Parts: sequence; C-alpha cells; structure tokens
Amino acid sequence: MVDLRNVQAFLAVIREGGVSAAARVLHLSQPSVSARLRGLEEAVGEKLLERDGRRVRPTAAGRSLLSAAEELARASDDFGRAARDLRGLKRGRLDIGTTDVASIYVLPRAYRRFVERFPAIDLSVAVEGTTALLEALRAGRIELAVANLPVEGDDLAATVVDRDRLLPILARRHPLASRKRLRPGDLADVPLITFKPTSITRREVDRAFAESGTRPRIAMEISSPEAIKKLVEVGLGFAVLPERSVRAEIRSGRLASPAIAGLRLERKIGLIRLKHRYLSPAAHAFAALLVEGVDREPAGGEAGGR
Repeated sequence: MVDLRNVQAFLAVIREGGVSAAARVLHLSQPSVSARLRGLEEAVGEKLLERDGRRVRPTAAGRSLLSAAEELARASDDFGRAARDLRGLKRGRLDIGTTDVASIYVLPRAYRRFVERFPAIDLSVAVEGTTALLEALRAGRIELAVANLPVEGDDLAATVVDRDRLLPILARRHPLASRKRLRPGDLADVPLITFKPTSITRREVDRAFAESGTRPRIAMEISSPEAIKKLVEVGLGFAVLPERSVRAEIRSGRLASPAIAGLRLERKIGLIRLKHRYLSPAAHAFAALLVEGVDREPAGGEAGGR
C-alpha cells in the first residue's frame, strides 16, 4: 500500500530539485525525507529518482508515475479543504494568485471587503505572471487566479472581471511624442520595450502590430511593467502598457501616449478556476465579492490620447 506522505515527499523532491530543499519545505529532516523516498520505491518496486548533476530528477519510472502522484496529492488537498470547510468561514486560509497590475489596480476593493467580512480567514496572495499562475492553479497551490485572458485549456473556467485599454507610451521629449496621430509604421524603427514572449499582453501587442503590417524592433523583454515605464521615460524606446498603470505618468507629463491610427488594443482580466476542482467556501466568497464590486473604470476606444 502506498503511503500518501511518501508520495508528498516524492513530489517535493522533484519540485525543489533535491532532498535538502524538500526537507525544508516539508519541515522534516533529510533522513526522514530519504526514508519516505525509499518507502515509496519499495512499494512500487522501481527506482523513482536519480541525481543529474546538482539536481535530483525522476527516472523513467518516476516520470510515468508523476501525473498519478500529483492527482493523488491534489485529491488529498481537496479532502483536507472539505474537512476544514465543515467549520464554515469561521477560520481557515485562502490561497489565490494574481498578476501585479491586477493586484494593484483591480483587486484592492475585493481584498478589503473580503478581510472585513471574513477576518478569521487568512488571505494569501501570490503575484506572478499569467503562465506561472496557471501552473500554480493546476498544481493545487492556489484555488483562484486573477490573470490576463484569454487562457487555453479545457480544464479552465474564466469569467471576465475587468477590461483595460493598452496604450502606447513614449518619453515626453521623444520626437514622435509631439505628433497628434501616428501610424503603426511610424514606430517600426523605434525600439520596443515589452513583456516576455510568454506574456498574454505581449501576444496581444504582437498580434495588433502584425495585423497592421508593422513589425516593431524589440529591444528589451522584461516582466515588470514598472521597470518598462522607467526605461521608456528615460528615452530608451516605446512600450504598450495597461492604461491604469501609466495614467499618472501621462497626466504628470512624464510620458506621452499619441493616438495610433487603426490600432485597437485591449486587455481582459479574468477570474480563473479549474472546472472540476473542489472550490472552498472561502474561494466561493472571494469570487462573489470580486464579481460584485471590483475596482472598474471605463475603458475602450482607440488606443491613444494624452
């Protein structure tokens, strides 16, 4: 019979890349983790892990069991949540994930309402890119994700909770900043400072420019919108960012956002969950609060405007 604790040790070693790191995460000694690994290998009759340089990786047998091990661990987590939820919303913990822009500009009111209504529920928020959030969702580390849409996967359910225009931005002193209206081709030779290729926002920007027949010259790929703003502000190129994240700089005159003919850019933010995964009452409550009263502001129209 397979011991669930041994399965959890197996997954932790793979996730952390070594026994010592897994021991820290599991709050166990290294010998205890090693003993659990041996117990699992004895139960299945196969060597499941091997050392590859400094990291520990699954063998072929370990890889073949990985999906079943993850599903077993998720089922155990779901059972634990269900058991805890018998106590209702009197105490507990909710783990969610969000992108940085959503956490700053979309979610504050929902955070406040949740904490006020359910003060005994510990709200833990992981801030990552959309791709990393979906990985965490599927791995069971978070119950809900608030991230950029669209997302791919038949296992996912998403509800749009916010829309925001994506604005092209230039340093105020850039030669093109004084123009009232630009064509997409005017930016072809201006270095583009943008998100990494895995970013959904980056894909939307790439798509819009491709449809206009323009291929911007990518100069830098950065995950942080705050860093992108600063680099544009000092004149290193142009960028396309959510309106909320650049509105203050445009109003203060540090950045300019000329209109671009024919270029429509919008970003949708959604509440994402796994379709067939158990959702705790705390997660249901947070989702209801988010849909009920998120920090929305009107968005839409042609990209541009000072």
